[in-house]
Amino acid sequence: MKSKFLPLASATLLLSSCAGGNGSDQSLSPTYACDSAVLNITIADYDSLRNGYIEAITYTYDDLGEIIPTPLDPLGKVTMRFDLQGDMTLSLLNASADDRYGTIRIAPGEVTDATIYRDSIVTNGRFAEFNRQLSKYQNKYDMNIFSADFFRYDMNGDDYTAAIIAKYKEQKAAIDADTSLSDIQRVIENAELTNDLLTLASDRQFAGRCNYFTLNGYDKPLNFDSIAVDMSPANYAAVIAAIDPDDETILMSGHSSVASSLGNVDWNAAGAEGSLLGTLSTYRQAARLAYEGRPDSTLTDRLKAYDNPFFARAIDNIDAVAQKRFAEAARLVSPVPDVEDTEIINAIAAMHPGKVVLIDRWNTWCGPCKAGIAETEPLKADLLSDPDIVWVYIADESSPVPAYYKMIPSIKGHHYRLTESQSRAIYDRYGIDGIPYYFLIDRKGTVTPRPDFRDHDLLVSTILEELKK
Repeated sequence: MKSKFLPLASATLLLSSCAGGNGSDQSLSPTYACDSAVLNITIADYDSLRNGYIEAITYTYDDLGEIIPTPLDPLGKVTMRFDLQGDMTLSLLNASADDRYGTIRIAPGEVTDATIYRDSIVTNGRFAEFNRQLSKYQNKYDMNIFSADFFRYDMNGDDYTAAIIAKYKEQKAAIDADTSLSDIQRVIENAELTNDLLTLASDRQFAGRCNYFTLNGYDKPLNFDSIAVDMSPANYAAVIAAIDPDDETILMSGHSSVASSLGNVDWNAAGAEGSLLGTLSTYRQAARLAYEGRPDSTLTDRLKAYDNPFFARAIDNIDAVAQKRFAEAARLVSPVPDVEDTEIINAIAAMHPGKVVLIDRWNTWCGPCKAGIAETEPLKADLLSDPDIVWVYIADESSPVPAYYKMIPSIKGHHYRLTESQSRAIYDRYGIDGIPYYFLIDRKGTVTPRPDFRDHDLLVSTILEELKK
């Protein structure tokens, strides 16, 4: 996904239009446009001791979603900024209490105000009514991947395909017959059901593992050889034939993304070529490459052949944003000191005599690392704003370049990116047990490993004490 930054980034990149038109019912059709979006969240009845920060799990048309931990201000508010290609669905969690607030949808080009109440999330904007019904909605119909009543892990491909399609049709008929559903709820139910079917078809091994444990118990060792994974082109074609691959409401699911349901299956070869679903399959692949700064002109040309120009234009947009971000972020990365790998930490410490230096060993894929950074960042303009504090962030090559370059502009400090051998040397020298991992360098230049700084309150209080020395 994404061209997202950590909350309250210094700037949001302006996007060129990639509009492709919307359906007549604005609340029940996806948005085909590229633009920035702002989400202002307020938690009603905020309890700072219980809440702390919010976590957003994002879903988009291109399957470039992510998990964003975000600290709340003392009033229970936070502003998040995004660069969007089409709509985004966000599942909002109370990360401090492992509790789910609910789910909302936002559109490009809008400033959305969202107030989280105990029983609902109220928003303005294009999806105000959609969000009112979606935010706390629990689906009535699904194809439970842990169920033991409609498929088995050891079925052959033909029997398995027939079983999941039969279950899909059964649930689809029930949705169509349910007069208690509103139009919005019916769209959400149908979209989620289609996603379930596509997931069961595209990731049969995962479905088989879940079913295996359901039938045999979780205490029984998994025999991978017993999980059937045979799916033929004809099986995938049967799945396409069971749905409407041009139904744009498949983009309106509430708690998942159709793009993430497609897996690695070539749905175009299965009969979806030229349809919305087939285009999404191509778009998902093209978006990933463009996001990584490696656009594929062949894939983009295929998207240009589709009636809706949005998808091809969105790829150009993703690539333009990625290239600009790469160029800007690359200037923020300092060269690693030219010393023995085991001496890199000491060399960095020596660059800042008389200062209190905090070195944060992190990576973009590390959730606790990102949560710790999100908690610390606002304090750099307040409690920890002393110019005698030096912030150093060390990642390594396991952090994908696109994600790394996207994040570091919002993290104030000195940035270094290690090779695998450099990272391993530091791990071995200091016995690093995992990340995040911290080093504190006092004013005398003494380097002290501080894994206990995973306790954020201890990190803050210790730095404040060191400043007094």
